[in-house]
Amino acid sequence: MDDPRQYATNLVDHYLGVRLDAAGSPAGLREAVIDLVTDAFVENIEPLMSAQLDMLTNRRSQMPDAYLADQAAAEDALQQAAAGLRAVLAQKGHLGNAQAFERGAAARLCDDPQTALRAELARIPRPPTRPEALRWTLDPAPWFSDSQQDQQPWPPPGLASVAGLRSMPQNASAFPRVTDGPHTGWVQIGLVERQRTPARRHPDQPARQMCLVVGLEASDDGPPPGTLPISQLPWRLWTIPWRRLALGLASTEAAAEHLRARDQPLVGLTDAGSTPMVGTPRPRRGPGVPPYILAPVAPVIAALDLAPTDGICGFSLSDETGEALIFRQWRGHLVHDGNYEPLLPAITGADIIIRPDLFTRLCDIIGPSRCRAGINIDHASAPRDDGLPSDDD
Repeated sequence: MDDPRQYATNLVDHYLGVRLDAAGSPAGLREAVIDLVTDAFVENIEPLMSAQLDMLTNRRSQMPDAYLADQAAAEDALQQAAAGLRAVLAQKGHLGNAQAFERGAAARLCDDPQTALRAELARIPRPPTRPEALRWTLDPAPWFSDSQQDQQPWPPPGLASVAGLRSMPQNASAFPRVTDGPHTGWVQIGLVERQRTPARRHPDQPARQMCLVVGLEASDDGPPPGTLPISQLPWRLWTIPWRRLALGLASTEAAAEHLRARDQPLVGLTDAGSTPMVGTPRPRRGPGVPPYILAPVAPVIAALDLAPTDGICGFSLSDETGEALIFRQWRGHLVHDGNYEPLLPAITGADIIIRPDLFTRLCDIIGPSRCRAGINIDHASAPRDDGLPSDDD
């Protein structure tokens, strides 16, 4: 490594930057963390990380899903440096309640593993559930056929059938139902999936990416063109009862009236995923968080009077009958770049499904003519080394 300190600086900014900012960037803390990470890399982290990568992947693969030595070094350095914060402040004449200070510093600097743990419980095999108009997307975005040894059309031919479409004409009936498993018959009211293939060395082929988004919306005249059928939401909607979130909704009746009167997406991308919406800050998160974690908007939760599901679970809301609304996530379909070595999954997706009786009730609350099946599909390609946006971009 030519410049360990610069590498350590980049590492701290990447893994710890949000948490340091959230803590108010205590004087000297960032610099102390960088010093500790630099020393760790010079001493033993670089060979340890190389050994980990040799065991978990191969030379041409992207980073594996693992808590690697560089992340561990950054976290250890933060904890060591933060442990001396109170002593540093005391030397400068700032004295206070030790217990309160330590508790406050820990709350600001700690990472939150809850999202990653819940997301793992929400993982499923990639489901075939999607609107009929998007059945063609079940085949991953084509880039090269090993069996035929020829290039496949790009963009996919099916894209023309939905190009420029902002809402599907079938309205609420466009939303598909789960066809197997414990939630057979449930309705999928939100879907996000990214299909991405790397640039191929031989024969030469650019990197390609297609992103599709589907979401339930309430609208009188149809959603504006160029907008997304999802909003930005806090992930705590899954874990804290809606009455405790100070959402400005006094009752289930008030929430229902809100749904009847306002044009809005009814599902959203939460701040817990590793791919936040453009213009939103990165959340504090740890390893293992998927790119997309969806949630229903607060008025939906309140109007149906749903509460976080008891016990150990992924992302689930329930009513008196039982589970009512569930988030699921998946990834898969390994691809390669022509060197016959595996890469990371090319498909990453997530959806929200709702119990059929509640879907009917929700549509009745919104008004059948106002229920829209919003849609947005985007595609892009880029030459080798130009790159496409990744989960951490």
